[in-house]
Amino acid sequence: MQAYVLPIFIALSICFVLAFILTLPWAVYQYRKHGYFSFWRTLLILSFIFYGLSAFFLVIFPLPSARSNCASIDPGAIFIQNRPFQFIRDIQRESGFHWAVPSSYIDLLTTRAFYQMFFNVLLLFPLGVFLRYFFKGKAKWFHAALIGFGVSFFFEITQRTALFGFFECPYRIFDVDDLMTNTVGTVLGFILAPMFLVLIPSRKTLSEQSHFFNNQRKATFGAQLMEVLLNIIIARIITNFIFGLLKRPGVLVDEIIFAIVFFVVMVVIPVIWKGNTVGSKIVRMRLLPEKGNGLGSFSRRYFIVYMPLLLSALSKIFSNQMGEDLLANLFVIGVVFLTSLLWFFLFCHIMVRWIKKDKTLYFNRYSNIEAVRVTGEM
Repeated sequence: MQAYVLPIFIALSICFVLAFILTLPWAVYQYRKHGYFSFWRTLLILSFIFYGLSAFFLVIFPLPSARSNCASIDPGAIFIQNRPFQFIRDIQRESGFHWAVPSSYIDLLTTRAFYQMFFNVLLLFPLGVFLRYFFKGKAKWFHAALIGFGVSFFFEITQRTALFGFFECPYRIFDVDDLMTNTVGTVLGFILAPMFLVLIPSRKTLSEQSHFFNNQRKATFGAQLMEVLLNIIIARIITNFIFGLLKRPGVLVDEIIFAIVFFVVMVVIPVIWKGNTVGSKIVRMRLLPEKGNGLGSFSRRYFIVYMPLLLSALSKIFSNQMGEDLLANLFVIGVVFLTSLLWFFLFCHIMVRWIKKDKTLYFNRYSNIEAVRVTGEM
């Protein structure tokens, strides 16, 4: 069992790392290209990556303990099994199974060769399902068979060459039966895919959603949130650079620099750049003050966004000054509590408004700013 669990666990761990690293760039790409964040598109791509990693790791694990692994290999070992349907002979040899005797079918569940054949079919079954989804209407079962055979052949070559020469000697065999059963699994997955895809939006549906959001005038709720998040990240990067140049830095100095830089990013730049911030330009969005008072609207927006960040900074500064004074400590605890309460309230507010499909985020609504979608620009 560990031989199957370990590769899947490693694949899952890598997927978590990739998701952590690539979530922000992927979200930016989604908002920039489609105008919204597609949950299903993201889930499909992530699941395909997870499946691909799992299949590959199931093929190569467990690895030898050292690259110089020839000493642990039997000198008479054979690393190519080129006799078709050898798995049938192995099943018959390991059990009392016979095709013409139905009562012997139960013996299949006790044979290692049967389980090996079954898992080889199952290994590329999901590949057939993914192929049916990604190439719906453009591929036939024999296309799936060719792709499945190619993937299986890559796996077998990987095994035969000991990870393309990474290890000195092969530690698994090239098996022609694996090629056949893997290919059969891909074709079965392709044929039976509609049973699994009925619960997933079709590519046509996802394309229609992308077309709809891409042609909406008003930017989506998520795009507005992403714009502010990008501006905060950009301001923090610039602040850290300036802060690193100072000879006598401190937490208070750091926050003063951030407040100034963030003001430039959120107010000065959009006033000069006709409603564009760096973040809005990245997600293809423009900020339009509804009453024409750009400086006043952008300043009010800056204050609304910056207030929770300022309270967080003050909480950090006060926490570093805690000592033996009870009243001072109670004051610090109160500030930290109020800051946490404010962030919790904002998080709940954003989630509720997002679920209710609100069109405008609070900092744009109370600043009388309309966030509009911009297409055709780089």
